[in-house]
Amino acid sequence: MSTYVIGDVQGCFEPLMNLLNVIKFNSNQDHLFFFFFLVNRGGRSLDVLRWVYAHQYCCNSVLGNHDLSLLNKYYSKKKLGANKEFNTIFKASDSTLLMKWLLERPLFIELTNILVVHAGIYPFWNLETFKKLANTTEVFMQQNPQQFFSTMYGNTPKKWSNDLAQEDRLRFVINACTRMRFVKKNGSLNFTENRRIPKIKTLYPWFAFPSVNSLNKHIVFGHWSALGYYQDQNVTCLDSGRVWGGQLTALRVEDYATFSV
Repeated sequence: MSTYVIGDVQGCFEPLMNLLNVIKFNSNQDHLFFFFFLVNRGGRSLDVLRWVYAHQYCCNSVLGNHDLSLLNKYYSKKKLGANKEFNTIFKASDSTLLMKWLLERPLFIELTNILVVHAGIYPFWNLETFKKLANTTEVFMQQNPQQFFSTMYGNTPKKWSNDLAQEDRLRFVINACTRMRFVKKNGSLNFTENRRIPKIKTLYPWFAFPSVNSLNKHIVFGHWSALGYYQDQNVTCLDSGRVWGGQLTALRVEDYATFSV
């Protein structure tokens, strides 16, 4: 029995099936966790959604920014747009079923020694604060999807405060969990820089802050194709950029071994 975390699927169905063959995935005893958006750009997003949904007894996924974009489109009055992969999903006979399932996915998954999140953990939160805020955001989104998605987008507030209004609190949590890469020393998020090494010298990767070392969890994340596969004592980035011509990577939780196609 093995547990795997899989990176940036992003609609790449055939590479996903190839990767499962490489790791000799057995749905009767193994478990899969996807931390990266399942949909968009790869050409077969509907097939990926259907496969993960059909195997939900052994699979789960945390929400990424493209998954949230798909849900936002679904709960808006104008579902169809320029995104062909989204349109294919919306026109499918099982669209309602798949969207309901996707809406119920969490923002993080906690295992014994690992925490799986799409982009990262805001370094000015401790672990309990992060989990409480993420759980509260999930509940609000699931209970009030139309209201939630109508105000989800935006780059403000850039810095966390306990005094934020509810709408701003929810948006900040989503931005931290699904869009964050670099953070200033004062706690402000940056949404423009996505390189491996920033041009702005006052920016630091969220995982470079000493507070991340004290979380006592190994954080597995993605959302950073320019960073690519990266691992140190405290974090692993599995965004190895399959949709950009790179690889699709899985991490085996038990021994931190990686497998790529």
